[in-house]
Amino acid sequence: MHRRIWPLAGTVAAVLLLAASASATTSGASSRASSALAAAPFAQAWAHVPRTPAARKAKSVLVFGMEQDVTGFNTLNADQNAYWAAITGNTPVIRGTYIIDNNGEYHLDLASKVTATKSSLTITIRPDAYWYWGGKKLPVTYKDYVYTWQQIVNPNNTPASTTGYELITGFTHKGQKQVTFKWKKPFADYRDLFGLVLPSQAVKGLDFDTMWSNCVCGYDGKPVSDGPFYVANYTKGQGLTLKPNPYWYGKKPALKEVDFKLITDTNSEIQAMRGGEVDAINPSPQAALAQLINQKGVTYSAVPSYTQEHIDINVGKPANPLLKQLWFRQAIAQSIYRQDLVKALFGEIAPKMKPLDNPIWNIGPNAKPWFKQYYPFSQKKAIQLFKQHGCTGGPSAPSAKNTAVWTCNGQKAEFRFTTTAGNQRRQTSAAIFSQQLMAVGIKLDVNFQPANPTYFGQTLPNHDFDIAEFAWIGGPDPSGFDDIYRCPDPAKNIGGSNYKLYCNKTVDQLIAKGQTDLNPTSRTATYQKVAQILSKDIAIIPLYASPQILVYKSAVKGMDKSNNPTLVGPTWNIEEWHW
Repeated sequence: MHRRIWPLAGTVAAVLLLAASASATTSGASSRASSALAAAPFAQAWAHVPRTPAARKAKSVLVFGMEQDVTGFNTLNADQNAYWAAITGNTPVIRGTYIIDNNGEYHLDLASKVTATKSSLTITIRPDAYWYWGGKKLPVTYKDYVYTWQQIVNPNNTPASTTGYELITGFTHKGQKQVTFKWKKPFADYRDLFGLVLPSQAVKGLDFDTMWSNCVCGYDGKPVSDGPFYVANYTKGQGLTLKPNPYWYGKKPALKEVDFKLITDTNSEIQAMRGGEVDAINPSPQAALAQLINQKGVTYSAVPSYTQEHIDINVGKPANPLLKQLWFRQAIAQSIYRQDLVKALFGEIAPKMKPLDNPIWNIGPNAKPWFKQYYPFSQKKAIQLFKQHGCTGGPSAPSAKNTAVWTCNGQKAEFRFTTTAGNQRRQTSAAIFSQQLMAVGIKLDVNFQPANPTYFGQTLPNHDFDIAEFAWIGGPDPSGFDDIYRCPDPAKNIGGSNYKLYCNKTVDQLIAKGQTDLNPTSRTATYQKVAQILSKDIAIIPLYASPQILVYKSAVKGMDKSNNPTLVGPTWNIEEWHW
């Protein structure tokens, strides 16, 4: 599953999956797929779903509350690349070379062996991997991998990302179950390539940008899968049903049916859990979820995710040039007590959460606290910095009642703080940061903007901000952050996500080294040096990793390891679920 790091606008993450799909457009085939699936709407299946947990247990049926609808199930397409599409129609249905577990570790899945060298990537497909296509059994072969690659780099398609795939120059194969891709230079994050492999024979002739808009199916409209389940039906605005795939190569699913019922309101989700209407939910973090923590018969799990909420400080084109000076950014960093923010936002629903202190890794042994080591909270030291640099007009000591603002080199310490409108968490953070910074003589002018198209479509890409708060969605491998920190070079399509215009040539050199290093130990050490420099430079101020929350009936077994902080989501081990 190759990821591109994406900005997160709302409360639920957009998934970062990649691959490709069909070449030529066949409108007739697409039409057949739509009409065929319409014959089995979700409502028809839902009418037969038992309404109580006990009755569902008796029939091995599970109902999962689905917080957001999808725009389609082809998460390889930029417009359909969404979290709920991944955890309903991809992870349980369409598999890839590796699967990422709840600890962020990679395990071979569709492949039995992978070998990466400086010149090639060889993938051996497991011999028992088959496609289920409307009852037909077809082997997963090298042709499916080649087809996927070809569609990813097809200029007529709009994939979510081509990163890594554009380095492939050709392929050879050995029999039907082994493919070797040749590349211009090694791509160290190869485990995130081919995280979703398409059924070439089934989708041949379908348009990559429109296929799977209402199904995960072949050109004939019949369900297709090489995962533990297949999508038996889907109706926009209602939900979908998964049924076991008889040709799945892994452990036979214990459940006979999983129904994802669309419930878009968090309070309604909570009541559905309490009332026994659903057996599990994967909600966005909201304070109201606290009422489920100690409810009898319910298991509540909250773990840090790979979502990096952070502050970008514009050092390239700020309205106020003080932000270009490291000492001034240091004063900002030391004036913000991030633990107050984390406690205010997640104290009840994720009480063990702590602020992030690494600009690349959120969780795990690599998340070394560089930022905290360099810039521990100290508003007194921040004021000392102002005095040392000849600033005037500010407070003599930190005070919650302060109204005086520093002036340094003729520049008033007043800045635009820009973030998304309609997001309660960011409204809270804006209020907390404004209070904390004013206590040391820094004033924020808060500006809330619509996420799309204004904030993410205009403000950030045009560098039209001083200080901005938003989130990036990452994963276990550090390379997804490369273009967030590399010196921008539009001519070479480098650093397009570096909205803050941070630039450090040493960082660029280390990233270039890490991108091609196939040795995991030395590669991690290289990126750790990057993280250390980024922290010292205050390239960003890391805030927190939004908790990934999974709530389920305690009578449902196999979900104890399902809460996956990666974008694979809780369905990564759906075959393990049972009553």
